[in-house]
Amino acid sequence: MSTHSGILLDRPAYPAADRVHRLVAGGSQLGAQLARALDVPLRDYLRALVPPPRTHANAHLLRLVRAVETYLRGHGDPDVDATCDHLLRVPVIKQADHSNLLLDAETFLHNYLFHLANREAGTRVAVVNQCSTVSCLVRRAPVLGPTFLRTRGGLFGVFRLSKKTLKDSSFCGLPGPVEMTFDPLEGTRHDVAADPVLGRLAGLRAPDAPTAYRRANDLIWRDLDLDHSVRRVAIDESVVSECAALHVEDPTSPVSALLFDPVVRDTFLRTKRRLVAEPGNLAVNNASPDFLWLRKGSRLHQVVLVGSGAEAQWTVETSGTPLPVPMEPAAVAAALRAGVLYVDRVLRYLVRCLLPGVVAVGGTSQQDYLALYQRMFVAAHAEAPFLDGADLDRMRDPGLSVASGRVLLEPYAEALELIRHLGPRTRLADLEDAYLDRPVGETIGELRCVRHLERAIDR
Repeated sequence: MSTHSGILLDRPAYPAADRVHRLVAGGSQLGAQLARALDVPLRDYLRALVPPPRTHANAHLLRLVRAVETYLRGHGDPDVDATCDHLLRVPVIKQADHSNLLLDAETFLHNYLFHLANREAGTRVAVVNQCSTVSCLVRRAPVLGPTFLRTRGGLFGVFRLSKKTLKDSSFCGLPGPVEMTFDPLEGTRHDVAADPVLGRLAGLRAPDAPTAYRRANDLIWRDLDLDHSVRRVAIDESVVSECAALHVEDPTSPVSALLFDPVVRDTFLRTKRRLVAEPGNLAVNNASPDFLWLRKGSRLHQVVLVGSGAEAQWTVETSGTPLPVPMEPAAVAAALRAGVLYVDRVLRYLVRCLLPGVVAVGGTSQQDYLALYQRMFVAAHAEAPFLDGADLDRMRDPGLSVASGRVLLEPYAEALELIRHLGPRTRLADLEDAYLDRPVGETIGELRCVRHLERAIDR
């Protein structure tokens, strides 16, 4: 047990136990995972997040790895083959970064705990995913979104763009090139130029926002005081787009059936809408879009299907106009690769997680919405079969989504300040010594991050 008592506050044993049990009673998959882990040391829990090496890769995993290879080669990664070989043997990817910089406290905890998980499991590559389809401004009061950074006790605007531009933009759609400025906002007083981290990043230019954040996070991570024998490899939504394009080009893929077979498509959409409307749904707020987003300018627009059967019309939800991309495999694959179309979250998890059998290490909401997606696929298949036996088995596997990151560690006092002022001189060993050998029931603290699930249960 650590002697770094200065970083901790004495707290009652398992202060969130009642909250966890309430989640379980409400049918939450996150609650079920935490309930099983309350007495497990955090170190052991993290080690178990990484699956044991496998000897066989199915066709869907091969597609995903091909997409990762294309992405990494396009970004000049020096160890593409090693990363792809690792992913084939140890299929696990950390989710839930939502295009934030690593100086964001929640994003840092997601990455740091996944780093520790790989280190404890003896693996040397940690693949992390940035979701770049998120909105640039998701809340005005307090300001929240990936282009605003809370760190060093203040708030900074990452790019010098108006709130109106950010409000009307998706992160992947921001017009490039972009330059990081870190303008202090809301009365923040901080010498950005003298900051050992922000000073290095200010002025960083890139052709687009996802590339800028990838480069910035690589710099931030490289300077942190941790074991760099575990190599952090970042990917973004481009990987999913390429993987989905490979599926669309294969008429035997379940994705092709979902998009182009009227019976399978109508059955799945009807099933999805029914399950989203059920009272037991805790994490999926809307049944739209129907598989796809369309990029127009700097914003993504929902694509919805009007009607049913072979005569159904693909339309842009905001305008009611026909989808400008012909709904046939070659055109859809080309639009995905060009960044004109993006897949929705359901298809995203299907091609990146459920079909290839990749363990998705995620945050608070993922456990419940991914479980709902699995129910959708299984129920739709029962009515209109489109999966083979092995695919169906994976759809039923509850182990393909595991909770990690911010939900596992609610830091207090000096630990919280340490994360808020993250930089090259931050003693991350203090965090590890203080928390890693404590049971999860203690490290989750009061579990304040699940209040949205509690509100859903109350409804």
